[in-house]
Amino acid sequence: MRLSIKILSILFVLLGFNGISAAQKFYEAEDVKDAQVKFFIVDSPEQADLHFCIIYEASEITKPGVMMEVETPKEADITLIFVDNEKDADIKVWLVDTPAEVKWINESKKKLLSVGGLK
Repeated sequence: MRLSIKILSILFVLLGFNGISAAQKFYEAEDVKDAQVKFFIVDSPEQADLHFCIIYEASEITKPGVMMEVETPKEADITLIFVDNEKDADIKVWLVDTPAEVKWINESKKKLLSVGGLK
């Protein structure tokens, strides 16, 4: 599990997201105390509260769960961290490939990502 989090983090850094404008943007905190929301990546889609995706164009962001990483906390709508223990998580997530696949399984968690007018 720890390896998948590291792979995701490396992918985000390598791809870079400079010049992104208004969108549901997130910054990945280095410490749990700095995060507004804690994500745990589950082993199967059935275990998730949210199926989310990472996109590369701000115009693709239409709802919470369609997200883009930014380089600094000042650029972000929300600061999150990926945790290793499911019990520490606010939202259990499953990574999907496209915005069309993004969906909430547990609607009660939706309020945690309602930013920038996206609901």
